[in-house]
Amino acid sequence: MEKKVVLKSIKPEEYGDEVVTCRVIENADVNAYLATIPEEKKFRATKVAPVVARPGVVGEVIHTVLLTERNGKVYILSEEDGVVGQREIDGKMYPDMVITNVHSTSNEQYVVRADKFLRMYTPNEDGTFTPVADERDFATIDEDVIIMTAWGSEAVCLSGSSIVTYSAEDNDFNTVEQGAEKSTYRRVKPKQKKLS
Repeated sequence: MEKKVVLKSIKPEEYGDEVVTCRVIENADVNAYLATIPEEKKFRATKVAPVVARPGVVGEVIHTVLLTERNGKVYILSEEDGVVGQREIDGKMYPDMVITNVHSTSNEQYVVRADKFLRMYTPNEDGTFTPVADERDFATIDEDVIIMTAWGSEAVCLSGSSIVTYSAEDNDFNTVEQGAEKSTYRRVKPKQKKLS
């Protein structure tokens, strides 16, 4: 199955929108698709760029905009709204956190569950938060695809960007735009084989 995706120009006075045709990969088929990606296109990486975070206001809507560059032009890759909820942690209620990726290509904001945030980030003295080291498997692809996520959303992955695996067993995958991967992640060198 294929689906057309409109990449919205951020400078419509200079260049128009671009329409791309993406191959749709169902969530249950992502593992099999990743198995077809050549090994030289696969790597491990960990998120290292610090983020700015603040407690959200329950019910607050956060509009997330992801940008991408294609053929030297910048487009809006996706837009979605996240709603701040609240979570019980150790008997107390806490609002979800609003994160800003200040080092990414988009400086995007998004909502992270309060309990998940505590597992994912540690505070810095300057008020920012550093991601906890957590290596993930990445595969850079050479075609335009949409993968269906475990939570039912469509994630667009344009050629040159990567699919990241959070849990292969749970079919938990997402996509990382190539500019965001370069600006917020560090590739991890594979372990060296011992010489005998």
